[in-house]
Amino acid sequence: MTIGLLQIDLLLSNTHSLKDKRSIILRLKNQVRSKLNVAVAEIGLNDQWRRALLGITTISNDRDIVQQTLANAEKIIESCAEVQIIQRQMEML
Repeated sequence: MTIGLLQIDLLLSNTHSLKDKRSIILRLKNQVRSKLNVAVAEIGLNDQWRRALLGITTISNDRDIVQQTLANAEKIIESCAEVQIIQRQMEML
């Protein structure tokens, strides 16, 4: 059994308040969840309106499926014009 964790540090453009940030992050989380069988949460930088830290996790018997699923989640986030990925870290447990 393999558990995969992807942490993505994001820079949000065109946000002027925490309300704007929450709207973008909620839309991203819902989009990733609807397309993939993963758990998504904002795990840091909660009080900064131009930055966000997302944690995405999944579990499977096949390590390759876990890596592919997390890579697909990253692609979905990259396709959003309102965010820029600053840093990413993937771990397999």
